[in-house]
Amino acid sequence: MNTMLKIWIGIGLTCCLSYSCSKEDKLNYTLQNYDTFESGAIDDWIAKNLTDPYNIEVVYRYQRNMHDVNKNIAPADESKVVPQMEIVKNAFLEVYSKIGGETFIKTYTPKQFALFGSGDYDPDGSVKGGTADGGRRITLYGLNGLDITNPNAVLGNLQVVHHEFTHIINQNRIIPAEFEKVCVGDYYSNWNAQENTQQVARELGFITPYARKNVGEDFAETLSHLIVRGQLFYDDYAYRSGEEAYPKFKEKEAIVRDYMTQYFNIDVTQLQMEFQRVLEGQYNSDALTFGSAVNSNYIDALNWDIRSDWSLSKDISQKQQALLNPILDGLGNYVTKSIQFQFVSSTEATLYIEFGDDNNTWGASYDFTIAQQDDGTFKMALSETQGEDDSYSYANFSYIISDTQALIDYLESTSFTLDWDASITEVAPQDYLKYGVFKDVSDPNAKLLGPVILRTY
Repeated sequence: MNTMLKIWIGIGLTCCLSYSCSKEDKLNYTLQNYDTFESGAIDDWIAKNLTDPYNIEVVYRYQRNMHDVNKNIAPADESKVVPQMEIVKNAFLEVYSKIGGETFIKTYTPKQFALFGSGDYDPDGSVKGGTADGGRRITLYGLNGLDITNPNAVLGNLQVVHHEFTHIINQNRIIPAEFEKVCVGDYYSNWNAQENTQQVARELGFITPYARKNVGEDFAETLSHLIVRGQLFYDDYAYRSGEEAYPKFKEKEAIVRDYMTQYFNIDVTQLQMEFQRVLEGQYNSDALTFGSAVNSNYIDALNWDIRSDWSLSKDISQKQQALLNPILDGLGNYVTKSIQFQFVSSTEATLYIEFGDDNNTWGASYDFTIAQQDDGTFKMALSETQGEDDSYSYANFSYIISDTQALIDYLESTSFTLDWDASITEVAPQDYLKYGVFKDVSDPNAKLLGPVILRTY
């Protein structure tokens, strides 16, 4: 009896299952696409300025798979997308296109930029400004803090772009083996460890602590700093890194310059010049001006000896000739051997005149203070307290002060603008950063011009 019951129950279940599987139920549900994005003005600008001419895609809508999934990174503020990519276009793509040629930049430029609003913070407190992936994509972080009215913010952003692009060209043309040999044994993969301070890194010949990570980062940091921070920053940083580190910096620079010329026919000096033109012309930056160089104490001195060959090709003002000729013609019975305006710091300078005879050489020194006014001009004054060595005593000898007093009075009584001799739109590559000039605010025809002397060992 129990067996028969089980059989009938089994047959009943089979029939129910058979009926249930054959029944067609209609779901009362409509599939919807909740992504309501529609292409707009941002996308039109990207297409016209980046995609069509350079085949570059810009990903600005948040995609978590394009950053470390273990981190929370904010999406990009859409109002910052076009300003950000204009910076990339103006101060990266077009700079390289003008100097390296359209074929170069179209061949090697990354084909995708990914933008995120916040920085990529690591547990150790460091933050990435950007990354380069496989030679195809540059990811930029921190977009929401971009302020295009602040030239320093623009510069910081471009440092990342030029650094990451260097990685891309290195993937196409290998870094010369001699570059790694400059600091062989000093690379440090744990670059952000507490012991790898900026001072430690620079004394070893690295432009940043991050440059110690590996030879690739070192090369990218070297080239990007030469372009974005400029030659004077690089030279001054090298000098202040110490006598042992200085030749390492200069050797790395020489290798980087030769690499760019040999493999891509690109002159780094012309890259620097074009980059400066963009910063000054489109972003009102004064970061690379002569006045900024003085404020940053990058300059050692100006040579004011207008008897030298350099003066033959320069427009020496009548004012400069009138002030300097009495000094250069000789002090008393002695021959004037040189005259320099030496920058001791951003706020102190020394007018130094070397004189002597066939057997001996002496100096006459006058210390000045330098102050930049609210309108950007500079004022100088003879320091109340002068130095104590013999050159300050000689400076007050009657036969010397009679020839120097007119120059001292002029420096004290005049407001100056501090400029390069030729504007960045006119200067020739061989004269780039070579001649500094004090321009008299009250007299456009009056100026004090001289070759720049940098600090070297």
